[in-house]
Amino acid sequence: MAKIKTGPKTKRKGGGVPAKSRAVDALAEQLSSSTAVIVTEYRGLKVGELQDLRKRLRQRNVEYHIVKNSLLSRAAAKTQREGLAKLLSGPTAVALTKDDEIELAKGISDELRALKALKIVGGLIGTTTMTAAEVQSLAALPGRAYLQGQIVGSIQAPLGQLTGLLHAPFQNLVHVLTARSA
Repeated sequence: MAKIKTGPKTKRKGGGVPAKSRAVDALAEQLSSSTAVIVTEYRGLKVGELQDLRKRLRQRNVEYHIVKNSLLSRAAAKTQREGLAKLLSGPTAVALTKDDEIELAKGISDELRALKALKIVGGLIGTTTMTAAEVQSLAALPGRAYLQGQIVGSIQAPLGQLTGLLHAPFQNLVHVLTARSA
């Protein structure tokens, strides 16, 4: 029986191996430039909800991407963040930040309240892998600016007390002299 040709061969839409390697390189670049990554499961969210989620997270300087697990695990291996591969199962999306890790955790945990279908799988700060509970406890911490203000205040308080103690005898002398002259 002869083979019947049905038409010219068509290429796949995905672009094949070169496109996948470009995607892995782009993911690796994003991972290496980010300070923290949170892996979420987005199963059950509608497209409109995902778009709104991205928009709200973008206001907090957080990028939210839906990725293939195989490509993300290859990118994680390229950036020496192999702990990320343990968190990848099912449909996953990653939230990345270059700025504040606590703001990332707060942004995702705030969205958990609004979107019941969104779930945190785990996270990665630097090369340290975190569970979902650890990410939630990170979200409970105050922000970086608040903590920096507390540190500056705790350093400044003893100096203020010292200057008050040094000025007290002179102030007392001035008060005595003004009381005598009156």
